[in-house]
Amino acid sequence: MSTTQLIYRSRKNSLPPNGIFDIRDQARRNNTLRGITGVLLFNRDHFLQCLEGDPEVVTRTFQTISDDPRHREVALIAVGDVSERCFPDWSMGLVDSTSPDLKAALRDLLPGYEFTPETLTAETATTLMQRMRSLHYAY
Repeated sequence: MSTTQLIYRSRKNSLPPNGIFDIRDQARRNNTLRGITGVLLFNRDHFLQCLEGDPEVVTRTFQTISDDPRHREVALIAVGDVSERCFPDWSMGLVDSTSPDLKAALRDLLPGYEFTPETLTAETATTLMQRMRSLHYAY
């Protein structure tokens, strides 16, 4: 069985207080049932997410996200088969882009730590996700 990794970015529409945690909780429930793993990186304006799993299930999940009104300007950054999952134990990790640990881990990858997903190349986004794998925390 092949495993697909898909990375996309989007802008957040307004969320109620703690809305990001509602998204995380819903993703964890749905992803556990579907065999999807991944992580969601967020800031005040953007989402950057990695989804991993069966190619058809990942594609359907990405389409659902694209149609979700909490997201706008959804753009696919990278998609491809991988030999192993980056986040095998995370049904959906959630990382705040302002975390000091994350900034330290990504300092050389994002000069000045400007988290602007619109400027990420597929290679940079993939490297970013691989480094997030080494972080031992997620909300």
